[in-house]
Amino acid sequence: MPPEKYATLALINGKIITVDPDDTVHEAVAVNGNKIVAVGKTQDIRKYVGPETEVVELEGKAVLPGFIDSHVHLVGAGRLAVKAEKEVDIKYCDSVGEVLEKIGERAKVTPKGEWVIGWGYLWSRFNEKRAPFAHELDRVAPDNPVLLQFSAMGVANSAALKIAGINMSTVPEYGHVEMDPETGKPNGRLQGGAAVRLVSNCVPPWDIQPIEITKKALEQWIKWGITCGHQAGSTKDDTETLQLLRERGELDMRWRLYVHNMTANLGYMDNLIALGIRNGFGDDLVKISGVKLALDSMGSMGNAATYEPCTGNPGKLGILLVTPEKLAEMIVKAHKAGLQTATHSIGDRAIDINLDAIETALKAHPVKDHRHRIEHCTYCEEKQLRRIKELDVHPGESNYIWNFGDAYKYQFGEERSKQLYPYKSFIDYGIIASANSDYGGGPWHGNPITGIYSMVTRKT
Repeated sequence: MPPEKYATLALINGKIITVDPDDTVHEAVAVNGNKIVAVGKTQDIRKYVGPETEVVELEGKAVLPGFIDSHVHLVGAGRLAVKAEKEVDIKYCDSVGEVLEKIGERAKVTPKGEWVIGWGYLWSRFNEKRAPFAHELDRVAPDNPVLLQFSAMGVANSAALKIAGINMSTVPEYGHVEMDPETGKPNGRLQGGAAVRLVSNCVPPWDIQPIEITKKALEQWIKWGITCGHQAGSTKDDTETLQLLRERGELDMRWRLYVHNMTANLGYMDNLIALGIRNGFGDDLVKISGVKLALDSMGSMGNAATYEPCTGNPGKLGILLVTPEKLAEMIVKAHKAGLQTATHSIGDRAIDINLDAIETALKAHPVKDHRHRIEHCTYCEEKQLRRIKELDVHPGESNYIWNFGDAYKYQFGEERSKQLYPYKSFIDYGIIASANSDYGGGPWHGNPITGIYSMVTRKT
């Protein structure tokens, strides 16, 4: 065999799980560079072994293809690795009182005027089934600005609200500042990323470079066997950091970027279109895959856009971050420009609005294999499932059940919960769906094995 035909790597005497249509399992595999050149019995693969080939004796161990996580948040995942020493971990608190106790303890050892940040709060798991108020945080941290944050939800104390300039007249274009019904003043609760950012943007940045934060996330993903990530909402900083790592030869994962365009007036979609950049621009390591949009809020907090109210928000039908007309305008524009869209849509009402927008785009500019996505695609009845199949839309399905299943069950109730995250239904309908962890954007686990377990068993 000519030297150039030899494998650079041979894995022998194991169980090579191919995940082909027949789920074939082989003994060995030969790899040349980044290409698999042969699979088969060990004796057949040995002919690809040359003097420079690295040979790994598996001793019966299994080898899986690398996992692709179809929705992650790069910097957020890196921040999880260093949050413990920088912020107060409240993700497993069972009550408002426990949260206040932890915040109070940190405030006692934090210099006056410096921020106290609590991360991972999920009020729907609290015994009280409510979020804290600003005045409660004021009581335990009278000399410090405080922000509790979980993804696109937050609670700020009075000092933090003052620093952010939030008052009874504050109305974020996309998001909601909750007001006290008696006084008309902000009560500290913030709903939607735009509202939370009014406060979080005032928090001084950590004294650690974004590239170092990103490297911590990459190390964790590699340990989990993830070889490709879809960056949901890539910003200038994310994109620049990935390129720097690539130039240094320190990027050990492939990345597909869904560029940030989360609201109508905040994002990079118009820049891509102006430059003529379409899906697929880039190389094998870093490539543009489309744009990330957002329509509604969080199901676990009861703010998803639904036709029937969630338990945590009686009489309300959730939050829409953009109007249906504006979403359709953005999706049509992206579609016409050759950009795939991935739109956060959790409630059934949001999913219908998303599907309406995609259908409008396809009628105006018919394209086969368009691959527009619905991110999370949480609450699907048969009506939504049929339309997803008919329009050939691809759900990007998060394995939220492990972390947030109990909160979802509380919000949606026993009966509606049966239709949440309908992984098996997607298979039954012949819908092509990808799986993801949303790691760094909310959930505090990103191990794909844990995700598969929760998808199959539907256990928290």
